[in-house]
Amino acid sequence: MSHGMLPDGPSVALTVVFAVSGLYCLWRVASGRGRGIETVVDVNHILMSPAMLLMLWLPPAPGITWVQIALFSGLALVFFRHLSTSDGVTARTGALLHGGMNLGMVWMLAVGLTGMSGMASMSGMGHMAGMDHGGAQQTWTGLLSWSVAGLLLLSAAWWFARALRSRSHRILCCCHALATGGMAAMLALMVPAL
Repeated sequence: MSHGMLPDGPSVALTVVFAVSGLYCLWRVASGRGRGIETVVDVNHILMSPAMLLMLWLPPAPGITWVQIALFSGLALVFFRHLSTSDGVTARTGALLHGGMNLGMVWMLAVGLTGMSGMASMSGMGHMAGMDHGGAQQTWTGLLSWSVAGLLLLSAAWWFARALRSRSHRILCCCHALATGGMAAMLALMVPAL
């Protein structure tokens, strides 16, 4: 039985998604398939897969979650920094999408840690007398979460399209599409309907 954020059915399906993407990237690192930034991408997926599984099956642990937020924020910066040294539109898009995926992960961790209604306290405005900011803050949190889920879904679509066009990186692009699509689905399931 899931003690995480989602019911058991979606949790099982997403477990398969994140386990497959993480294990594939682990195999790539172990077999020396990637070089340079490709290795960073693989390690990123290796770290993100168990983080997603923790979110699925266990209640958030603040100490662990804040470490994950710092880790994935740092990796997002690595990918954004790589934008300036990437050659070609495809490489830059890949770096941008991986940076965005990491920021999506940071958002999911923050929302999971505080809960949708708890996001009001993060704004620092919940203490103002006579003003109800909780409902408005929850609405903004929901809107931002749906926006992040939409961007992750667009990222997954780009990776799937790239897999169809690529001759040499089809499985890798499908792995990226699977991971970002899984993240989009999980975030969408985390957010109550607006």
